[in-house]
Parts: sequence; structure tokens; C-alpha cells
Amino acid sequence: MDLNLLKTFDAVMKSKSVNAAAEALNVTPPAVSHALNRLREQYQDALFIRQGRGITPTSFALELHSEIQGPLNLLINGSKSRLEFEPENSQRTFRISSHKDIDLLMVPTLVKYKEQHAPNITIAADIEHLNEQDRQDALRNRSVDVILATVPLTDHGYINHVLFEQELVVTASKNHPRIKDILTMEDFMNESHLVWKTQRLNTNTLDSLVIENNLPARKVAYRTGSTTTALMLASETDWLCVTSKWHATKVAESFGLNIFPIPFETNKVPIYMTWHQTQKNDTGHQWLREAIINSVPKKP
Repeated sequence: MDLNLLKTFDAVMKSKSVNAAAEALNVTPPAVSHALNRLREQYQDALFIRQGRGITPTSFALELHSEIQGPLNLLINGSKSRLEFEPENSQRTFRISSHKDIDLLMVPTLVKYKEQHAPNITIAADIEHLNEQDRQDALRNRSVDVILATVPLTDHGYINHVLFEQELVVTASKNHPRIKDILTMEDFMNESHLVWKTQRLNTNTLDSLVIENNLPARKVAYRTGSTTTALMLASETDWLCVTSKWHATKVAESFGLNIFPIPFETNKVPIYMTWHQTQKNDTGHQWLREAIINSVPKKP
């Protein structure tokens, strides 16, 4: 495969225009069209379909672009950009795999930090891997730069850094018919619960953090992968929601929720930043890690 074909394909994907891609690459539009034709023959796919005055990528083209962006960026930039990184001038793209709930904590402050210190850098933070093997593979093949998750990767070759820890609380609607000013253990076990669909250490998140005894089985009313969804449902029902203090404090007043301490002892939820050791000398990657550390939200 000619690397220039993939460079051309990448330029067309980003600009959605043959002419604009040609201008960006400093070549003629026929040269771009010729490169696309060679790729069409290679992959046996149309890649782009005319739509009005422009073009739109096929589903295969979208998939291909997602797969090649990381490796292509590495090949084009080479080792020089890894050793001589200037954040104020760089146009590099960094990819972060996280979870929606962690994104709410990290993305706004990280974007503000980027705009101040590296305005031309792109941070793609909409990638999600829900199991450990996918996270390992993504870091190993460089399709993402860092993972943000509640569990570290313990296999050889991965580096984990604890960014912060989240305290857990219980939320209930201010209109709850039985729970008003306090929440006892008996209350907690008698009510129905909203729980996270995403597990931690092969069990429910709360169960993985109980310090002494195993938590008795709760009455589960609804499972969701989104803390915001759970909090909204808690405000509209009699269901209890265990969530981080940060998320609860952000929405409690507008959602009409009361916040209570969990009526038994639990550990906090750690948030890890994980990367592959092969990137330790990459100065751009070092900048990204420092940017993430500087973007950790303040406690509520």
C-alpha cells in the first residue's frame, strides 16, 4: 500500500471535497481522484458517493478512516514530532478512551486547558471501550493515546496513574414519600434502586467498593450506563441512586434531589489514566498526560 494513497484518503475524509483535499496536499484535483480510484480498486468499495455538490463517505470509508488515523498520524509525523513537540504550534490529534460519566468530569476542563495552551491540537474524547481487553488492544495498537477508567490495566507494559477519587453518595427525590431528612441502612435496603449497567471488577460498582461485608442483594428497578440518566430517573420516581458526590452535587438542585451519605462504609471510586510504556518518551504524549492531570476537576 502506497502511504500517499492513505494521506490523500485522509485529506478527502476531513475536507469532504476533492478540490479542498488537493489544495491541502498541494496537488491537482485529478491527482486526488486518481489516488481515490486506486484505493477503490484496492478495497473494492466506492469510498465516496456524490451528494448534492459534495461527497459523502460510505460506511466502509468511515470504518477505514477510524482504523488508519492513529497509525497514519504516527507514520506521517515520524519520530521527530515525538521528540520536538511544540503545543502552541502543533496540529496533532490525541485520542482518549473513557466513559460518559468520566467525560462529564474531565472533558470541559480539558478542552479549556487545550484552548489556552495548544489551540490547534484536536482532542478526540468520544471513544469508549467497556472491557479490559479492548482497552489493552487499543493502547497497544495506538488507536488511542490514553484510557480513563476506574480499573487499572495490570498486564506488563501499561502504566497507570491515579488522577483522583470520587466519593459515593445516595440521591433520592425531594418528593420521596418515605425518605426525607435521613437515610438509614433499613431505608436503603427497603427501597428500589437504579444501578450502573457497567460493571467494575466483574460486579456492580457499589459491591466492588464495600469495605467489610458483602452488600445484601438490593431491589433493582432499572439499570443504565449513564449516571445522568439515573439521576433524572431518581428525581421522577421513588428509586434511589448511588452515584459520585460530584455528579450528584452538579444536578441535585435543578433535578430536585436530596443527597445522603451511604449508610455503610465504602471505598472511593478511583479514576486511572493508563497508557502504554512505548509512549513514555513521546513529548507530545507527555504534554497530553500533563494536560489531563491539570484538568482534574475540583472537589464539589
